[in-house]
Amino acid sequence: MKLPRNALVWCVLIVCLTLLIFTCLTRNRLCEVRLKDGNREVAASLAYESNGK
Repeated sequence: MKLPRNALVWCVLIVCLTLLIFTCLTRNRLCEVRLKDGNREVAASLAYESNGK
């Protein structure tokens, strides 16, 4: 079964928006992820700079 191109774009858009909304609701920062497992904690954060142009 092959979806029309327009329907495929809508499906991908809905999935992306759902993931973004879920992430906004469950985390206070989008650029940081922390995983805790017993005595260990792993943190990953996204750093970015703007050149002001």
